[in-house]
Amino acid sequence: MFWFPLEYPVSFALFLVVLACIAQAWFFKKDFFNPPTIYCFSQCVTLGIAYFQYNKAMTDFQLKTWLFWIGAMISFCVGCCLVRLVAKIHGEPVRIAEPSAPEGYNWKLHVALSYIPFALFLVGVFGIIQTAGNLLLLTDDPSRWMRKDTDYGYYSVLFSSGPLCVLLFGAAAFSKFNPLKGVRWLARFMVVLTILLNFFAYPTRGTLFFSVGFLIILFNYLRKRISAAWVLVLLALAAAGFIAISTLRDQYQGNSVKSMAFKAMIDLPYKYVSNNYWNFDYAINPPPDREYHPHTYGIDFFFGMFEFFQVPGSFRYSMRWDGLFNERIEKIHGLNTASYLWEVYKDLYAPGVFLFPLFVGLALAVLHLRLCRKGFTPRVLLHYTLLIYIIGWWFFTPAYKQGIYWVWSFIIFSITTMSMRREKIARA
Repeated sequence: MFWFPLEYPVSFALFLVVLACIAQAWFFKKDFFNPPTIYCFSQCVTLGIAYFQYNKAMTDFQLKTWLFWIGAMISFCVGCCLVRLVAKIHGEPVRIAEPSAPEGYNWKLHVALSYIPFALFLVGVFGIIQTAGNLLLLTDDPSRWMRKDTDYGYYSVLFSSGPLCVLLFGAAAFSKFNPLKGVRWLARFMVVLTILLNFFAYPTRGTLFFSVGFLIILFNYLRKRISAAWVLVLLALAAAGFIAISTLRDQYQGNSVKSMAFKAMIDLPYKYVSNNYWNFDYAINPPPDREYHPHTYGIDFFFGMFEFFQVPGSFRYSMRWDGLFNERIEKIHGLNTASYLWEVYKDLYAPGVFLFPLFVGLALAVLHLRLCRKGFTPRVLLHYTLLIYIIGWWFFTPAYKQGIYWVWSFIIFSITTMSMRREKIARA
């Protein structure tokens, strides 16, 4: 039984941190979706998987990489703890409040306004049909229309916004938040319709994960707390699967049919998780014979805010900076994603690696404390749901560098603000 920590010591240590995240949420009856827990949980789970090193590209982290990765985690947690400490000193509640129907909130208007982004989503679906001739899942070769060289233009922004519609309608689908039964059932129908249409129109794991993730987080705050025990059970099943795979690795060696089938089964999901980490290590410790990505002097940090104004794209082109596909830092061609820390490092250099997570931790902890006040508003809940999901996926992508999420945040703010009474807006 001791072979696992001996053969995979780094993965074992990281999984101990994961278990600690679950245990503290369970023992202290804390909200599992609080910022430091989600950050540590997602980062340690994914890096622990990466350190199984099923692919040779996943080499051991160098010292600088460990310093940045651990330092960023500590900074994020310190920011969260400082806010929570100040709240306790001032006697503010630090446990999630029971949901209740927000006073003076117009749910009919909320759902009606949610049809605006849904209509824009349908325009994006129309763009797919116009290009491919049908919903992609109903075409003869869906993969043909999902390659990078298929340009949908701004239609891609619209049909990728299905999860936003799920988030907006999803908030109106819970009885503890929305007392109007007819409006609730309409919202539930729209959630199912949007997910199905999004899946048939452009079946990507990203939009599906977004939609399901949003619903899980909303369920946690508006229906019933997701028990840490359930998280532990799911994690145990996943760990058992990976351990079983690791024992099978020795059984299926060589070029047999079973060996090739086994490798095909684990290769893609493993690379999906792990290339983010090996690219990060490769980027900040570049070999001497490779052209290094230039420092952006903080300019590219604001790309997401102004992406749709064309100016950031012109800057990237003239300065020869990489785009979202990280062309210059991919260790293996085609596997080009990287941890958010790479974007922070190339934009703000080493100080930013520690300061940026600190400030994000402060901001998210403040928003989380708003959920601890009785009668929290849909605006607070929807923004927190969006942001905490993004934090969970920071191992994969820096969402702040993508304009679509800034647009989503603006739409959430606009719809929830217009659905409030004036006197409630000032206090929200």
